[in-house]
Amino acid sequence: MAKATKKRANKPAAAPAGAAATLARRVIELEDREAIRSLVSRMNWLADSRNFDELLECYTDDLVYDVGEFGTFRSKQELRQFYEQTVKPFAMTIHHSTNVVVETRGNRATSHCYWRAELELNGQAITSSGHYLDVLVKRSGSWKVQQRTATIRYMTPLHEGWAKTRMMKLG
Repeated sequence: MAKATKKRANKPAAAPAGAAATLARRVIELEDREAIRSLVSRMNWLADSRNFDELLECYTDDLVYDVGEFGTFRSKQELRQFYEQTVKPFAMTIHHSTNVVVETRGNRATSHCYWRAELELNGQAITSSGHYLDVLVKRSGSWKVQQRTATIRYMTPLHEGWAKTRMMKLG
């Protein structure tokens, strides 16, 4: 007579010690990276819609925003004046961010991305491009930009193109 064998339930193998903690850290890192990518995109939308109040909330109070020849801004009040004087006069702005690379280290992170903006000023179509380098901090569960460096590669009338006119005068 054959011996009866016990059927074993197919149970997943137990995770090795520490694997759950490693997985939890990886999930948090992925969530943080996605939150930062979303923040960068949201900031473009807010600038394009001239919603400067919400846009300024994306920055820390101790911000430093370097826009090269346009200046360096060290407070939300200074940054608001920059947006009011430089961005608001455009009849249309459409910003795109691409190739966003995010590196997180706990509650600090960096983000690099290219940007391109299609603009209209005084009936003239303008194209511009550059890149952002952001230093971000996570405070009270939300990511905010503490430092931003905006490098402009070109800003030119669309009909001329950046090969002919690298940087046009705005005023």
